[in-house]
Amino acid sequence: MKSVIVFGGSYKHHIPFVLGFFGKENLEYQSEFDSRIFNESNVQKYYHKKLNCDVLIYSNIFYFLQESNNVFDEYDCKVFCMDAIDGKEFLIDEKISNIPNSKKIFMWYFGEVFSYHFLKSFEKMKYDKILLGAHRPELECDMDYLLPFRYFRYYIGYYWIEDLMNNFNYPKYNRNLPKLFSYSRAYNSSSWRNEYILKLGDDLTTKNSANDAYDLTYPKYKHFETIFDYTNCNINLIFETIYCGNNQEWFLTEKTYKGLFFGKPFYLLGPVKMLTYLKSMGFHLLNFEFGDKFESTMDLNENFDNFKNWIKTASEDTIEEMYNIWLEKSQKNREVLFGHLNDYSQSEKIIKNLLN
Repeated sequence: MKSVIVFGGSYKHHIPFVLGFFGKENLEYQSEFDSRIFNESNVQKYYHKKLNCDVLIYSNIFYFLQESNNVFDEYDCKVFCMDAIDGKEFLIDEKISNIPNSKKIFMWYFGEVFSYHFLKSFEKMKYDKILLGAHRPELECDMDYLLPFRYFRYYIGYYWIEDLMNNFNYPKYNRNLPKLFSYSRAYNSSSWRNEYILKLGDDLTTKNSANDAYDLTYPKYKHFETIFDYTNCNINLIFETIYCGNNQEWFLTEKTYKGLFFGKPFYLLGPVKMLTYLKSMGFHLLNFEFGDKFESTMDLNENFDNFKNWIKTASEDTIEEMYNIWLEKSQKNREVLFGHLNDYSQSEKIIKNLLN
């Protein structure tokens, strides 16, 4: 008999995550390919041949709660993937408890928005597996720090331009382009970025990528703006979401994903443990060109000052020479990135263990 893996929540988030988690090439689409039918559907169905599993994705958690339990009788083992932490998890748990031979796995692939009331829920819920894409020191669970990348690969639409970027002709250093560019939203909770932006002064060209009603209405499609901005400059300065002085919790977002995806030299401002993790995974960051010691936020700030002083004092010839060397190293970030994202062994192992 086949088994089944069930996601209940929303097409918007779960379809891109399922494709990233299992690999689009490993999934056979079983539902009818018709936009009118899709828009009115309650559930979408895929089949994972290697795992001999159907994958069911519900468009809304209420459709799953209203689904007859008899639907799952045709399956041998059932794995229910959950990410609801708003009171609905207890309704889901009650339903699953009445479905025989079932397992529950909690997956959190966003990183941010993870708050401490989640922990109270975990105390009551007895998950068979907890898999997180964020460093949470108060939890004993499995970690896959690239889990958000698997989601962003499809959610922001970059899957469709991978071949384009694989054949992109990366130019050498261009003196007519900004030598250092950054998207910057330095306000409210993001104001910590100002500290670094002000240090760079006129040596940094900044751009706020969201500034009117169109951007607020269509934020997903604004990601394509970065194709031009990330490649039409020399060095990128990337600010991660989480404050770089926070070394208790950290997670990766689409900001770092873009830096690796576009294969251009970039300097990343984020928690120290995030930087050292990325280096351990084989990624090239400019941070490590300006100091080897990364054990504290003080080390990070000293490293940034080294980078800042170099940008301000190095001659154009020196910057051009080093950029061209770093460009070759940075282009390999794409190869390393997809080497990790196309390895589905961890995902398959997790599901196999639950099914067995």
